[in-house]
Amino acid sequence: MSLNQKYSWAHFLKEHPEMKKKGVKRTSDEGKKAFETAFKKYAKEFLKARLHGIETLQKKATHKREELIKKQQEVVKAKKRPRVKFLQTKIGRQDAWLSRLSKQAERAKELQKNF
Repeated sequence: MSLNQKYSWAHFLKEHPEMKKKGVKRTSDEGKKAFETAFKKYAKEFLKARLHGIETLQKKATHKREELIKKQQEVVKAKKRPRVKFLQTKIGRQDAWLSRLSKQAERAKELQKNF
């Protein structure tokens, strides 16, 4: 969902009941200005929370990847080749997950710059 769908005029009116009492329309000058400032505030908070979530997932993924690498090294010493290949695929999945998370973090930071 885009940010425009997550924060609509209805959400704005719930947060600001005084605007609803005044009967301010979204297309009026006052309504446009108030909605834009509230939307920017919401977007900044939303993107900040998104970045925090991505960072926690990155920490989790790196920790899991490190554990898998340790397991793989133990299995290599034991010379169990089929198991090594299986662990390498798991490590590759973690690498792919980390790269996707880094791309998401870059996009979120880019969006933050625009707001």
